[in-house]
Amino acid sequence: MKNETRRNFEHARKLSGKILTDLQTAGYNYVQIKGYTMERHPEYVEPHYFMLIPMKSLPDDPNSKDIYEPIGSEFLASWALQSDDDHTEVLVTEPARMAS
Repeated sequence: MKNETRRNFEHARKLSGKILTDLQTAGYNYVQIKGYTMERHPEYVEPHYFMLIPMKSLPDDPNSKDIYEPIGSEFLASWALQSDDDHTEVLVTEPARMAS
């Protein structure tokens, strides 16, 4: 497992509406969405976890294309309302952890 992935999981919290509001208040406009298996390997077909990485702006570099979603989207709001019975866990990494 990459060090970045390990750090993201160590400092991640379960997604909630409050977290989305706090991120917007702090000036974050997007999240990068990454999928992982139960063993925390990248996976987008049948992920066990989705890791949301807060971003203030989208990257300009075409090589940095990935999956992004605006923080205020209905899609993320619906994920924040998921019950613990859902099979895919949605986590948010701490924005300060992404600076390193």
